[in-house]
Amino acid sequence: MTRFLRDLRDSAFCSVLAFTVRHWTREPARLVIIMTAILGSALADVLTPLYSGRLVDAVARASTTKVTAWDPTLTASFMLVAITLGAVVTRHVTFMGINHMTLRMMSDVAGEAFHRVQRFSTAWHANSFAGSTVRKISRGMWALDLMNYTILNELFRSLLILIGSTALLGWNWPMMGLIVGSGSLFYVALTFALSLGYVAPAATLANSCDTRISGSLADAISCNAVVRSFGAEAREDERLAAVVAKWRHRMRRSWFRGTINMTAQGLTLVVLRASVIG
Repeated sequence: MTRFLRDLRDSAFCSVLAFTVRHWTREPARLVIIMTAILGSALADVLTPLYSGRLVDAVARASTTKVTAWDPTLTASFMLVAITLGAVVTRHVTFMGINHMTLRMMSDVAGEAFHRVQRFSTAWHANSFAGSTVRKISRGMWALDLMNYTILNELFRSLLILIGSTALLGWNWPMMGLIVGSGSLFYVALTFALSLGYVAPAATLANSCDTRISGSLADAISCNAVVRSFGAEAREDERLAAVVAKWRHRMRRSWFRGTINMTAQGLTLVVLRASVIG
């Protein structure tokens, strides 16, 4: 338990998130546009079931009373079309904004990282794998792409939908809203704790081995003439095999922890659904 709490406290995610937010704040206007578009998209997702239910009620009422209820039916239909159109537009704006901001961030990170690495001491460069350094920079650039999409479009939007749906459900059915809200809070807390305190530390170690593989391969191949001049091909094979074996062990642990995390989330959802049905 102590190790789990230490991993959660020392998780690199906090540092990476702070780094990402600092880059977001370099474009406050675009960030506001993205957030507003995500809010509109989430609102559309929350209102869609509401007006779908009203459309079904209007059609059922008309078939039961043998009276054509065109006004409620048409109103619900037009609202559904408008909501769907709004969702398409807001998602387009969201993705366009994220694309522009991510490309700017990736360019800045590449330039700033290269600027800093170039000015490290000669001793540091002599004792570091050039391939590993290149791999770290390139992986960091592309990690921003996934992180921006995950945080802004997935997590933030899902959080808004969760809050809106729970509030709407609680307004119409307080007890059900309480059950869904408390279950959702538990699910979010469990996901947060397992992802950052259980999966992230193993993933960090696996990524470090992945970087070492890239460095070993790049340096061995780029210095192939020197390796062959000393007849050290077998030694390089053994060295790479040891690095790959360590990488395989750490990557297996990382993937297994991710699978356990996914299974735990699935079981939690089953319990939550059973509570709602019961």
